[in-house]
Amino acid sequence: MKATNKMTTESDKPATPPTSTLNELVASSIRQFPQDQEIELFRNWFQKKYQDNLAGLVFFGSCLSEKSKSATSFKDFIAVVYDYRKTSRNPLKWLSHWTLPPDLFHLALEENGRTHECKYYLISTSQLLDSVSDRAKDLYLLGRLSKRIAVIHARDQAALELLVRCQTRAMQKAAEMALAMLDSFDLENFIKAVLRLSYLSETRLEDERKIDSLYEAHRQFYEQTYGMLLREMAGKKIIRPEGEKLWRVIGAKLPVGRRELEEILAQSRKRAKARWPKMIITVDNWLDQLLAKLERTYGIKLEIPAWERPVILITGWRHYFRLKRQGKIH
Repeated sequence: MKATNKMTTESDKPATPPTSTLNELVASSIRQFPQDQEIELFRNWFQKKYQDNLAGLVFFGSCLSEKSKSATSFKDFIAVVYDYRKTSRNPLKWLSHWTLPPDLFHLALEENGRTHECKYYLISTSQLLDSVSDRAKDLYLLGRLSKRIAVIHARDQAALELLVRCQTRAMQKAAEMALAMLDSFDLENFIKAVLRLSYLSETRLEDERKIDSLYEAHRQFYEQTYGMLLREMAGKKIIRPEGEKLWRVIGAKLPVGRRELEEILAQSRKRAKARWPKMIITVDNWLDQLLAKLERTYGIKLEIPAWERPVILITGWRHYFRLKRQGKIH
């Protein structure tokens, strides 16, 4: 059965009915997102490029809500395909997708005299499933899928259900890991610990304002889903209530210990840095994207002269360490 592409926006969606499982909560929200002409433009491009090999197209990031996007934000997608071999006639290209997935690309489309830009990741269904399983080697995709996402295209009902399962599993694993950073906490602090995981697992130009922005943008969704996960963990005696709205971790029962979490985060950061050379190749304007994000996040306009751009991987470390000392890179 083909999954319909008809979506509801966050503003006109019905109130979420009482549900009994996390999977149902995710399934009720994953097809809801703010509609605009760019969505249709990008969706058509992905469908034309990958055709029946496109299992689904995931929309995520700040543009998923009017509350979190800015005037300079552009959309982020994850293109999920069944078979890498069908993505290119060049075997070197599709074979490279198996190394340190997912691969990141920049896309610019012209329509009616305007340029529309987005970033997208390419991942196979098998590697997507691995990324949210106990076999996951880092938190690169798991961290992104533990946040609010939407599916703007699914090839069929089975593909949609696969993406729902992936988000459900990502949220469950992220919730277990977030507990290792907490002692006594309330629901809001727990949710923000979950949202912070993906930033702790990479070197990124973000700060605490980003966590607050993401939380406020989808507060109802996070409170429903992660509130349910807290109650499940309380039932397993992993945490216990402490007062009316507080919880306390039972250290001996943590699914992921603090030392284990630090090892996972350290490995994730190493693998994230190892992806940089591939990103330089696949993202045609990666340096301009990075400079724009620096200006967007901190208001710092860093000018890189023409002579330095070809050797930025050698000379750029002085900028990196200066920004790290200033607390701009985490």
